[in-house]
Amino acid sequence: MSDEATYLRGEAYFRSGQVLAVRMESGSEAGYKATVKGANREKYEVEVEAGRDGELRASCGCEAYAPLSYCKHIVAVLLKLAEEERLPAEEEEMSGKDVHLTKQVIFLFDRALSRRTEASLQTLEDEAWEKRTLEAEYAFKLVKSFGGRTMFAVSMKVGLSRMYVVQKIKDFLKNFESGTQMAFAKHFSYDPSEHAFKEHDEALIGLLTEAMHAEETYKDLLHSLSSYSYREERILAVPPAVWERMLPYLGRASVSFEDKMGVHAMELVEGELPIAARLDRAGSGGYQLVFEGLNDTVFLDSYGVAVSGGLLFRADPDRLRRLAELKNLFQYESGTRLLISSEQIEPFIDRVVRELKAMIRVEISPHIADRIVSPPLNARLYLDMEDDRLLARLEYAYDDIVITPLPQKETKNAREDVLLMRDLDRENRIMALIERAAFKFNGKDVYLDHEDEMYDFLYGILPQLGDDVDVYATEAVRTVMREAEYEPWAKLDVDAGTNWLEFSFDMEGLNEADIRGLMQNLLEKKKYYRLPDGRFLSLEQESFRDITRLFEDLDLRKSEMNGTRMRMPAVRGFQLMDRFGGASRGVQVGKSLRRLWDNLRHPDNLDFEIPSGLEPVLRDYQKFGFHWLKTLSHYRLGGILADDMGLGKTIQSIAYIVSETAAPPEEGSAAASPVLIVCPASLIYNWEREVRRFAPGLRTVVAAGDPQEREGLMDDGLQGADVWITSYPLLRRDIDWYEKRTFRALFLDEAQAIKNHASLTSHAVRRLQAGQRFALTGTPIENSLDELWSIFEAVFPGLFGSRKSFADLPRDKIARIVRPFILRRLKSDVLKELPDKIESVQPSELSADQKRLYLAYLERLQSDVVRDLSEDGGFQRNRMKILAGLTRLRQLCCHPSLFLEGYEGSSGKLEQLLELIEECRSGGKRMLVFSQFTSMLDIIRQELDARDVSYFYLDGSTPSARRVEMCDAFNGGERELFLISLKAGGTGLNLTGADTVVLFDLWWNPAVEQQAADRAHRIGQKKVVQVFKLVAQGTIEEKMLQLQQRKKDLIEEIVRPGETTLSALTEDDIRELLEIT
Repeated sequence: MSDEATYLRGEAYFRSGQVLAVRMESGSEAGYKATVKGANREKYEVEVEAGRDGELRASCGCEAYAPLSYCKHIVAVLLKLAEEERLPAEEEEMSGKDVHLTKQVIFLFDRALSRRTEASLQTLEDEAWEKRTLEAEYAFKLVKSFGGRTMFAVSMKVGLSRMYVVQKIKDFLKNFESGTQMAFAKHFSYDPSEHAFKEHDEALIGLLTEAMHAEETYKDLLHSLSSYSYREERILAVPPAVWERMLPYLGRASVSFEDKMGVHAMELVEGELPIAARLDRAGSGGYQLVFEGLNDTVFLDSYGVAVSGGLLFRADPDRLRRLAELKNLFQYESGTRLLISSEQIEPFIDRVVRELKAMIRVEISPHIADRIVSPPLNARLYLDMEDDRLLARLEYAYDDIVITPLPQKETKNAREDVLLMRDLDRENRIMALIERAAFKFNGKDVYLDHEDEMYDFLYGILPQLGDDVDVYATEAVRTVMREAEYEPWAKLDVDAGTNWLEFSFDMEGLNEADIRGLMQNLLEKKKYYRLPDGRFLSLEQESFRDITRLFEDLDLRKSEMNGTRMRMPAVRGFQLMDRFGGASRGVQVGKSLRRLWDNLRHPDNLDFEIPSGLEPVLRDYQKFGFHWLKTLSHYRLGGILADDMGLGKTIQSIAYIVSETAAPPEEGSAAASPVLIVCPASLIYNWEREVRRFAPGLRTVVAAGDPQEREGLMDDGLQGADVWITSYPLLRRDIDWYEKRTFRALFLDEAQAIKNHASLTSHAVRRLQAGQRFALTGTPIENSLDELWSIFEAVFPGLFGSRKSFADLPRDKIARIVRPFILRRLKSDVLKELPDKIESVQPSELSADQKRLYLAYLERLQSDVVRDLSEDGGFQRNRMKILAGLTRLRQLCCHPSLFLEGYEGSSGKLEQLLELIEECRSGGKRMLVFSQFTSMLDIIRQELDARDVSYFYLDGSTPSARRVEMCDAFNGGERELFLISLKAGGTGLNLTGADTVVLFDLWWNPAVEQQAADRAHRIGQKKVVQVFKLVAQGTIEEKMLQLQQRKKDLIEEIVRPGETTLSALTEDDIRELLEIT
């Protein structure tokens, strides 16, 4: 049925989840169909059936399938069936055919397991009996590569009783790798079916095969005229990385090493290197260091090996590298003798001989050794102040020998009878710190003359010297360093009448001039303030930490200073709520500001009466939202109501509007004007209906229609209207009229419409005059933080300042600033009674024709994009062209006829959708089907019409009033399917009559997909909502899913968890999507 190898491969497919789907085949006695993912993303269909004769029959569409032999795909499916049939049934009883098929599967695998065990044992016995073990010999030698670098190369012999030279080593390694024969001589050929190597030889030959493949990457570095050429057929260069992995096996193999002295058995030695040096007096009155064995040793530092006398010595690569450099210093000298003058001998012994002893054997003659002394180091630093300069003198004392290192030339009271070994590690540690200060030398003194440098040295460097140096400071220096004990205090409060933030600063014991100077230093981010008596007041100490952070958060400027007090807009202080809301050292928050902060945190503190008609309708979290809007309005602040889709942002806004219009306005005030609601054109009548439903007492005007109709409404003015509703496109056209009016309040629904600050719509919105301004959106950030700035610039101008300054803010600071002015709740947090939303990815397979077209277009697009990206400014210059190509790929995933006229083939995804629709209809489900391509929706409509399936259809051309009618009819039970254009119907619709949502194609921004799914999953939904994403396997859609998953963190950092976002596509994203390296 299947051999051992096939069974193991099938088992591996099963365990790695390659069986994608198993379906019961209708109309057969006991049949199943399954899809198996094979190599190179190919998909194979497998059919399994138990016939009436009790035999199990299976077939597969792969090339390896034969009627009497199971392939690996069939084995994987049978294992999957065996696993699933052992699980307990969840809802339905097992039929007789299920039981019958299970018995057949169990019987099959009992037999397969038995056969597999017997076959494995027999195979092992046969191989042990049949195959003959070949011997292998390895001969290493040194060769020179380009640049004179030395490396190992190897040649081989193989054979049985007689050894044969491997004349072409690379051919042999290729044959070994592929398992094919190779002739060595008339009476001997290497045959993998007859011959085997010992375990260590198998490993070594395998590593040499890797070296052969790696050679292509470095062969251009090998000089063709050197002792090694990659064209030489008998030998192969062994790179250091492969050599290191060969070492564990070389000790068990037959290995020789060839050098100019002949051929030796390779011996790896771990002991001392065969190099020695002797330090002695020279005849000239100086000294000499004479090396033995240095010139006879070859250093292969990258291999960690030194070669000498036919032996290979293993040693630390860094030491070998230094010895190799030392050897190179003598390459133009005769011999290896180094002459050292009497002036050089002390540092030479201290710095050279000491290091050499750790590498090789070093002998020092007695008359030199007896003079060497190494007393402990006593480092002393003397500091003084003179003419506002800090003077320094550093001494290294070794008993009675004193060294002064700081001037440009080191001085020392030398003793001729001793050779001093200095504590260079400690000296270097001290000097490294001293040199960080900008000391100057004028030929007499070493000094600092700038107070910034003095402060850095006294308060930064001097403490680090620690126990290494004894410091001797004069009284003048000690006075400067004496700690200044002043406690800073800052007070923040808000003027209730003007809503301006007031800031004052004080330090007991300092006069106002010093306080102003200290504040200026804090604003300039200086580390200290110099007091009149010369002392440094460190601004880095703990007591100034909160003050410094306060200055940074308030973005204080010197131009705003007025003595020790400042005034600024209150908006600059809201970001301080989290940081200074509790106890803080040095910062005192006044009662008025603390009350304001507390009310923003707890909007229900203030006693705002909920309109009586809406009190029973509003849920608790919606009442909280009403209080939040009223609290911001009370303090004349704007904000973004960013509740999850379906949580009732509209009714919360209506409750606010009713509350505001209930109080009699003052004549001529903004409160005498209507509330302006701006929304997408598709939602204006939905807003009108909701206002009339929940606030029938309000007089509502919809400013829509043709120019003549709108002009008539405008001629009548705003008198008598409580609510004025228009769309973003119409606002843009009529902005000259709107900007001359002042509205009681402004509501911007689906405010992502103004996310582009440079758009005409955003400019128009910012020209409006309103007492209060609010934005409503479930996605305040879709692509980038710029969008958040654009929306806040419309509802809370000045919150962030300029767009440039906003771009420089860290994300955590942005989050602190916006927190009081964004209210966001998730369904999972507030609607415990809302049924679940179950999301799943449904893989679909391209049809054969579709796949051929997709792969051909992908190959062409990859080639085009590689060329485009290689140009100057390639990505930005060709961005639209590349994105158009990606769109074509996505269209091919949906249906090739979306851009290929005359295509008559099928679409795997369309067929999957039609099956899903039929399945849902038979189960009583009601569906929403979204696609971003209206031409795809047209194809789906044709298929539904041919099947006599009733449906509603909505796209961007559907009039607003008709949209409302269709939604009401669908929710009332009319028709069972609603086809919707993703961009036109992804927002503003209430379609709780559906319990199934199908996203036919993916959108770059998952937030748009979530909005679409939440047309059904919202307040009023009583059933579990199933959301299906159809994803064409092995295509760009799988890559899009991965990209979405990686880029869901931005809104979680700034607003709250639960929303999704996708940053604009980068060049790296494009490369990943198209698998371009």
